Amino acid sequence: MGLHEMMGEGLGELFAVAPAEGMLHGCVRTEPAGEGWVRPQRFAIEQLKAIGSCQAWHPGLFRHMAACTAGVTVEFETNSENVGLEIRIDDFPRGSQKVLDDVTRTGSHGPYDGVSCDVDGRHLPLALPPEDDDLVEFSLDCADDAPEPGVRSLPGMGRTHRVRLWLPCLTSCAIGRVVGDGTFVRPVPARRHMLVIGDSIAQGFVAGDPGLSWPSVLASHLDLDVMNQGIGGQVFQPGTLRGLASAVDPAMILVALGENYRYEACSANVVRHDVTFALREVAQLWPDVPTWVLTPTWHSEETSPTHPRSCFDVVPDIIRTAVASHEEMHLIEGPALLDAGPLLLADVADHPNKLGSLTIADRLAFVIDSLSQPAAERRARAVELLEKEPLAAFPLLEPARRGIGEVEFARPGAVFLRIDTSNQVVWASDRKLGRKVINAFAVPEWVCALGEGVDKDARRLLGLKHSQPCHLAVFEKSEPIAIDDGFVMRVLGPEFRTAFLEHYSHPEYLDEGEVEGLLASGRVIGGFEDGRLCGFVAEHPEGAIGMLEVFPPYRRHGWARALESAKINQHLSLGYVPWCEVWPDNEASLSLQKSLGLTVMPADGMHYLSLDEVSTTV
Repeated sequence: MGLHEMMGEGLGELFAVAPAEGMLHGCVRTEPAGEGWVRPQRFAIEQLKAIGSCQAWHPGLFRHMAACTAGVTVEFETNSENVGLEIRIDDFPRGSQKVLDDVTRTGSHGPYDGVSCDVDGRHLPLALPPEDDDLVEFSLDCADDAPEPGVRSLPGMGRTHRVRLWLPCLTSCAIGRVVGDGTFVRPVPARRHMLVIGDSIAQGFVAGDPGLSWPSVLASHLDLDVMNQGIGGQVFQPGTLRGLASAVDPAMILVALGENYRYEACSANVVRHDVTFALREVAQLWPDVPTWVLTPTWHSEETSPTHPRSCFDVVPDIIRTAVASHEEMHLIEGPALLDAGPLLLADVADHPNKLGSLTIADRLAFVIDSLSQPAAERRARAVELLEKEPLAAFPLLEPARRGIGEVEFARPGAVFLRIDTSNQVVWASDRKLGRKVINAFAVPEWVCALGEGVDKDARRLLGLKHSQPCHLAVFEKSEPIAIDDGFVMRVLGPEFRTAFLEHYSHPEYLDEGEVEGLLASGRVIGGFEDGRLCGFVAEHPEGAIGMLEVFPPYRRHGWARALESAKINQHLSLGYVPWCEVWPDNEASLSLQKSLGLTVMPADGMHYLSLDEVSTTV
């Protein structure tokens, strides 16, 4: 028997009734809507002035999106078996309706929004008030606890439930009272906040359930209230946090913006300014709060092409640079949070469906849990773990020991090191854990996979087309190599940049600024005959000796051996263990490594994975 039927039979006096306003979580304020009804608001009045100002990209759209109740909940305890919420849901604003129309064209059918309910940790299906009615109802008892059919428990005899009602995320609403068929409905104390500053994906487009957007799921997992400041269409906009600080108590902050730069012409200089100052504003308001900043997640360029005059290609790097200047901020690579392909998208463009949103939340929880440990502790843990492993784990162990890159995950069974955006190393002895690490941390760029079967898992999970086995060669001795005095060698400086680029055989391996960095830091050794440069040797970003070049007129004179010996000795003097990587078809290099006394491992323990085929020709 529903609540309306019971009231119709004169049982209304048995009901527990309380104003929903006193049970609101995740909103900044309320506005009166008459006769005891209120409209929950996620944004302070000062924020709305900024969002609707001429400084905003689309002030009208932003005002409509800001009125939506994404992340706002009504939370209470009750001994009722059935509860209802008085709610008047508004029509979808045009911004929401446009995205829903796109979803409908894919063959999907609603409802896409409404009220959903978590009861004692269980998530109940989405519900809407019946037509011409203001009461949405939920039955709270599990089947195992429910009374026999046709039998009702006496009021007050049911067990106490903890209930969280999620208000619509794609539109606005007004709420009245909470009604239950027990003897009490009482508020639950507010928790600290998970503050989310984002765009439509954070707001909840189009997860199909306000309680299953990624911020809602993640906040529930972390036992926090979500303060969802996601606004459909929004970009980095300095000044939009004014007035919020007094209304929020963040335990953590997530910033997920940048995707909307794809849709319009934009200047990289303007975007750089806005990203820099928007993140600075976050840091100044909450200097001691851990902050996680995401780069944009995957989108389908085929179905939703980027505007030809957009600067979106450089937006991730702009975000990375801005984050690096704030110690309390951590960067999370968005492409690692959502698999490439349409299966996790609702509109086959960029908005995740229910499964996509759950995937983002699950991977974010995994990443945040790992990165919450101090970076120095993660690195020390990685070294401790890998020192116990066979030599095959060395290409991750030695960079970790030297302080190269950032160890983002280090637990028994798997370690992940990000050297830079397009250079990642993953080792796993536990393939199940390794797959989870790859899913949550790796982006589909260059990946060095270590461990049995890790290359196959990474290729499949990241959609990487090419896998190139590689030999590992390690100099395990401690004494330097003797070099004939006839070989004149010295460290090269920045003035040799042009000569380096003219003679290096694999410029396609180089990142922007890499050569300049090597020369400026003294990591390139050059050989000279009659005062002329005749060859050089350097090292790759992961610390492996490489880039060995001897110019044609000086080959077969012992220069290759002399240059690599000098580099080995330089590394020994720094306390490093010298090592290098050799492609299987480079017989000359393999012969050189063996002659110098390096231990050469079979080429089946290390694989370089990439989207495009790796060039191994010399």
